[in-house]
Amino acid sequence: MTTSGTDTMNIRLALTPHDLRRRRVNRVMIRSIRITAILSIIPLLAIVALVISKGLPGLNLSFLFNSPLSEPAGIINAIQGSLVITLVATIASAPIGIAGGIYLNEYASNRVASLGEVIIDVMLGVPSILAGLFAYFAIVPIIGHSGWAAAIALSVLMIPVVMRTTQEVLRLVPSGLREASLALGVSRWKTTLLITCRTALSGIMTGVVLAISRGLGETAPLLLTSQSSNDTAINLGHPMSAMTVVIYNNAGSSDPQIVAQAWTTALVLFVIALILNVSVRFKTVNNRVV
Repeated sequence: MTTSGTDTMNIRLALTPHDLRRRRVNRVMIRSIRITAILSIIPLLAIVALVISKGLPGLNLSFLFNSPLSEPAGIINAIQGSLVITLVATIASAPIGIAGGIYLNEYASNRVASLGEVIIDVMLGVPSILAGLFAYFAIVPIIGHSGWAAAIALSVLMIPVVMRTTQEVLRLVPSGLREASLALGVSRWKTTLLITCRTALSGIMTGVVLAISRGLGETAPLLLTSQSSNDTAINLGHPMSAMTVVIYNNAGSSDPQIVAQAWTTALVLFVIALILNVSVRFKTVNNRVV
């Protein structure tokens, strides 16, 4: 113990003033980062607490499984509409986004990849209302206000999210894995699919989940394309309701009971997104990019 203490004392005495200053700055910065992280979480926790406190009193089975025309009123049509429209948009956008990310990272030239990144960044920054306007002027005149039009509008917003995430995750895969596979005589496309993409699978799935979460939370594109409906039948060829549309319509009501329904709908939407994210994270927690 005495020898160890003496060694520690000698090390401290050997530190120059510059080293001591670096240690103090390091401690200050680490504490600052911790405080900043805590401060960034506080608004999120406040929002979650507010949604739970406002929405939980009205949450019950009748609210979840009744139609808006029932007594008491429910949101089963909005839940079905949100899930179905987002599912269709995911089926359309996920393969395109993943394929685009793979091409930009694995096959495209530097010039094409740089141009693609600029286009993706622009699309990521486009407000959702513009995607809704695109579908409203380009799709709605052809197929009318429907779930299909809403799914197309959401897919426009979801594709760049999946593409950028896929591209960034593939960059994290060590080049040694690709080189080892190619050295063994495996073709390039098999190396890309079976080695590179398989290694980055968890990150790719995370990108898809992020895109789904964005689709579930969009309102403007649905207002312009799908509008709303009290029909509980699933029919993508006709107007369909969605939870975000219900929240938008009910939140501005002068009736406190209807406003309370908006808060409860927001809670249901939050829980669905949470379950989706936690499920995918649990499935991919042991499949990380090495």
